[in-house]
Amino acid sequence: MREYYYETVYIMRPTLSEEEVEKVMEKVSGAVEKFNGEIIHTEKWGKKQLAYPINDYPMGYYVLLHIKTNERDFVKNLENFFRINEDIIRFLSFRIKPSEVKGLKKEESKPNSEEANG
Repeated sequence: MREYYYETVYIMRPTLSEEEVEKVMEKVSGAVEKFNGEIIHTEKWGKKQLAYPINDYPMGYYVLLHIKTNERDFVKNLENFFRINEDIIRFLSFRIKPSEVKGLKKEESKPNSEEANG
């Protein structure tokens, strides 16, 4: 069976509290697992200024996911989940090469030089 790798960025409403942000992230993780995906890496980028207002929000809470799956319909199912979730105002998924994910795993295993010096 072929493996597919995806990078997904989603933006949540900036009015969510930290607890609500965590709950939405847990829901997204549950949806990824439900659709037979595996989250390899998660990055919380936090609140950022949007290039243009979305639903009258000037800011949004960004999250980046790297996902591995064997399902061909994975992205379609995940994007349908994003569309019906009122807390997510935008999302974007695209396929990446397995070599890009391997590079990401190597970066994670290296100790952070800033932390070592700080």
